[in-house]
Amino acid sequence: MFNNDHIDALIAREIEGEITAAERAELEAWLQADEANREYYDALRETWDLAGEAPDAPEPDVMLNWQRFRQKMDAQVIPMRTATARKSWWRLAAAAVAIIAVAGLAFTLFSGGGATVITAEADKKEITLPDGSRVFLNRNSQISYQKGFAASHRKVELEGEAFFDVVPDAANPFIVSAGASRTQVLGTSFVIKAYEHKTIQLNVVTGKVAFSGQQGHKDPLVLTAGNAAILQNREPRRIQDGDPNFMAWKENRLHFSNIPLNNTLSTVEEYFSVRFIVDDPSILTLTYTGTFDHPTLREVLDVIGTAAHVTFTEEEKGVYRISR
Repeated sequence: MFNNDHIDALIAREIEGEITAAERAELEAWLQADEANREYYDALRETWDLAGEAPDAPEPDVMLNWQRFRQKMDAQVIPMRTATARKSWWRLAAAAVAIIAVAGLAFTLFSGGGATVITAEADKKEITLPDGSRVFLNRNSQISYQKGFAASHRKVELEGEAFFDVVPDAANPFIVSAGASRTQVLGTSFVIKAYEHKTIQLNVVTGKVAFSGQQGHKDPLVLTAGNAAILQNREPRRIQDGDPNFMAWKENRLHFSNIPLNNTLSTVEEYFSVRFIVDDPSILTLTYTGTFDHPTLREVLDVIGTAAHVTFTEEEKGVYRISR
């Protein structure tokens, strides 16, 4: 995970021509990680060029540069002069503050303006949307919505996993775009899992939802409480999902009832973001029954290890080998 302040400093050092080879490699990795990072970078570079047209002074005039930026955007002037590199650290810091402040506004314009983005990184997060609907974000997940939410629309975009508890409003449907899927409801609660490179899955907890592909050709699949579906080949498909732990991350509870250890360990892997290596495949056919409330990884491994007569050995951080 990259720190924004650190990235801003790397961009400023690159513009100044003072970036090291290691720093350049780090910056390039950040640029390749997300297209939004490239847009942010381009906005900073463009605004730096604008700032370079102002007289060389200890304190850049941010508002003046912003006005010049708007004038150039309105006139659709593309060529811009690169600012002369400054070698003193205090000038670098002052210039960085200026371009970050201005580029923040520019980036908002470039990304459509008025967008609200809420991210849960290391910790889960609970959000109340402007219409009163509640969203519980799992770790490494994000939702966003545009200006006018609740007043003119109720549309959100999801990356990752979230539980939605939607306030009823028959005149204004609640729509979630997640990956290649689209979920529409009037008032209900449900869980969507839409991590990159993984199958998109919907579990309905209460009420009724319409689940479809963004570019699918079939009618939406209508699902009621207790039912689940996945998106397969851009089309929704109903599944028999008997997993009692699909909301374990939200409820902080793991429950297993005579479940093969293969499935048990997969659930534990996802819940704690760890990985297991098994020496003897026959271990995976063993079954386990048990419940954990607000579990810790150590507790779960100790209890399962004792019940199944297996040993968990940590080989490296987050990686455990299982043996008899």
